Amino acid sequence: MRKTWSFEVKGRSIKVVNSWLHGAKLYVDGDFKDHDRSFFAFGGKVLLSTNLGELGILEIEPRAFVTVEIDVYLARDGKRQLVFSSTKRLPLSQQRDIR
Repeated sequence: MRKTWSFEVKGRSIKVVNSWLHGAKLYVDGDFKDHDRSFFAFGGKVLLSTNLGELGILEIEPRAFVTVEIDVYLARDGKRQLVFSSTKRLPLSQQRDIR
């Protein structure tokens, strides 16, 4: 089973691809940035990450239910902001901040 999430953060195109056989992969603007081949994904642990320069560090945490879902955070100056969730709807004001 393969699952793909695509979204934008401050003009950067982000894609996360997860498959049972090949693990999880992170792409930024089409460039491969990180991968993880863990067979099980548990929430509360950063699975993938990449440095986006002055924007901060992009961190992807899995949320395991019946299927794998993700929450994505932008970490900068000791603070983390939720910028994408495959299960939660972000408020419009927060969506404007990340675009």
